[in-house]
Amino acid sequence: MKKLLVLLMVLFLALSFVGAQGQEEGAPADAVEKYPSQAINLIVPYAAGGNSDFNARAIAKYLPKVLGQPVVVTNVPGSGGTIGAAQVKDAKADGYTILVHQLSLSIAEAAGMADYGIQDFEMGSVFSKASPEVLVSLADAPFNNTEELIAYSKKNPGKVKLTANTGASTMWIAIGLTNAGADLNIVSSGGSGERLQLVLGGHADIVPLNYSQIKDYVDNGTLKIVASASNSRSELIPNVKTLRESGVSAGYDYLNTMIFPKGTDKAIVEKFSNAVGEIINNNEEYRAEMKKAFQPPTWMNVEDSNAHWYTERDELMAISDVLQGK
Repeated sequence: MKKLLVLLMVLFLALSFVGAQGQEEGAPADAVEKYPSQAINLIVPYAAGGNSDFNARAIAKYLPKVLGQPVVVTNVPGSGGTIGAAQVKDAKADGYTILVHQLSLSIAEAAGMADYGIQDFEMGSVFSKASPEVLVSLADAPFNNTEELIAYSKKNPGKVKLTANTGASTMWIAIGLTNAGADLNIVSSGGSGERLQLVLGGHADIVPLNYSQIKDYVDNGTLKIVASASNSRSELIPNVKTLRESGVSAGYDYLNTMIFPKGTDKAIVEKFSNAVGEIINNNEEYRAEMKKAFQPPTWMNVEDSNAHWYTERDELMAISDVLQGK
């Protein structure tokens, strides 16, 4: 009888230990069920007014109606987005502090600007896609597409000036074109506003800019689009080929994504991400806002978002030495 009691006690303790271990692996079931029970803070690692900020605020307006709690947007600019990202990385993994970031997070890691990357977070869902990044030149430039640009640069080595910044997505374009055979003069520049003035003033021959910035200049005949730097053709410019279609191993989309501190319960990540998806896919007022901003309403589930981010990271890490100027 005593042996039986001992065995039952051992079994009880073992089951209790397993149950406790299971609870430690994620948030308690009631915490997930009640989530959210307080305000959620979206950290945008850039100053107000940029694309990430615009999209964070656009979705944040509608989330309280779905989640039942306030959603606040906080701008934490500095160091190319790395300050805000680090703040979220070190935040409590409870689903109430969420990073809104895009390609620059992986660029910073590959370029050696940050000692962490997406593997140090729980990736949520892609929730917006900026209007396409395009390569533009003055309308009278002696090339009209990527193939002609490469051919012209070979005949005129070092003459064509392309703007690109070390450690930025623009450098990815420069590396891709160079690897495809282009002989370009790579010149550094500031942000998109400065790049626009450089090409308009004839100080740079070809520059990467967002379609929304240059549409009016293309419409009035001042500039022309030579190529799309996006991964696929845009419905806004369906006749413009991507760099990848022309054999250049470079291309990206600014896909703003909800990113959580490492260890956040996957059920919480899914619950928040699905709430975001409900708005993007079904809220006509939100969808109309995106159309005005030249952005197709875009949402990826958590699994597809992870696949995209890790594929893109692998491609960037493969050229990390060049991105770092080594």
